[in-house]
Amino acid sequence: MAFLRVCFQLAITGERRIFALKTVMSDHEKPVQDFEQKLADYRKALQDAGQRMQSQYDKAIMALSGGALGVSMTFLKDIVLAKGVHDGLALLTAWSCWGASVTCILVSFYSSVAAHQKAVYQLDEKTIYVQKPGGMSDCATKILNFSAGTLFVLGVISIVVFAASNLP
Repeated sequence: MAFLRVCFQLAITGERRIFALKTVMSDHEKPVQDFEQKLADYRKALQDAGQRMQSQYDKAIMALSGGALGVSMTFLKDIVLAKGVHDGLALLTAWSCWGASVTCILVSFYSSVAAHQKAVYQLDEKTIYVQKPGGMSDCATKILNFSAGTLFVLGVISIVVFAASNLP
């Protein structure tokens, strides 16, 4: 934090006395303040980028899980049902994983909003540096997003097992 030298200047106008508070910065304090401003700007840019990446991740998992459900249903209808279903548990596992993945993303939207609101409250109350920003909702969001990605991958593995069991 830049060190500021505070000077009081007494201004006298007529019979009224007005005290004006001025802050004066020495020559060596200006580069420190510039550096701190650059750090603050960089931090904001990192946070913005993180939010954009999280949003893209959520959209990708939703699209991939939803698309995988559709493709697997088409595969089941057009290819597998004609010759009989083998290893239906793998198909059920894939569908369950993808459904759970989409559910995790949807719940993470809610927990993300709650974490954001909590962080704003902590900022307003000046407790953000002594408490975990976003509180438990932030932790829940991270767990839900990790779970969504893991469930998607497990669904892919399950559908590969199902497809391998049912291809001619």
